[in-house]
Amino acid sequence: MILTKQRASKCIVIKGEVLTIVGIKNNRRALFTKKCIKDSFLGLLEYKKLSQITVTEICKQADINRGSFYLHYEDSFDLFDTLRQEFIQEIRETMSKRQQSCSESEAVVQLLNLIYDRRSIYRIIIAEHKEGSFLTEILLEFKEQFFRHKEINDQLNESKRSFIFAYMVYGTTGVINQWLESGEETNPHVVAQVISSLTQNATRISEERSLKI
Repeated sequence: MILTKQRASKCIVIKGEVLTIVGIKNNRRALFTKKCIKDSFLGLLEYKKLSQITVTEICKQADINRGSFYLHYEDSFDLFDTLRQEFIQEIRETMSKRQQSCSESEAVVQLLNLIYDRRSIYRIIIAEHKEGSFLTEILLEFKEQFFRHKEINDQLNESKRSFIFAYMVYGTTGVINQWLESGEETNPHVVAQVISSLTQNATRISEERSLKI
């Protein structure tokens, strides 16, 4: 008996044109294709607005046919939404690692490198969310873990802790936004030192002074 291995295929119609798509969605070739699509899209975002980028441009840049693109994404907006969700998840994972094993400075550098590598996506997201509130919201999720890690004075009540952490979070997002908007090639380690100084000052003040809130 001879066994034949059949490959899954499907057809889609785009503007009257029938495109045949062959292959398995999660095989190595598909993963490589998705990486090429994402890299090409990020490159285009460096100098074009999201609304101006077409599927044809992405495919030309990635050196693939449109059928390969539509196997994974509906259009450029769907691709961007996928990248945005992956980016946000990566930020959460980076912050979780900081709570588990990394030192504070290492985690901040990892966060900065991640944001810099995805800066085109980050800029679009903060344009949609006033003053980069999306990053602020993510960082605020880690308030309790932060205080357990820093071992800040247990005498501080919840109100005081909230003010201290808000200072750290908004200061951090402000520094990151300024770093990206300035266009300077400042080393992430240098920016991380600035952020670490902010958090250290906040914790030191909380321990040395009695905050009357």
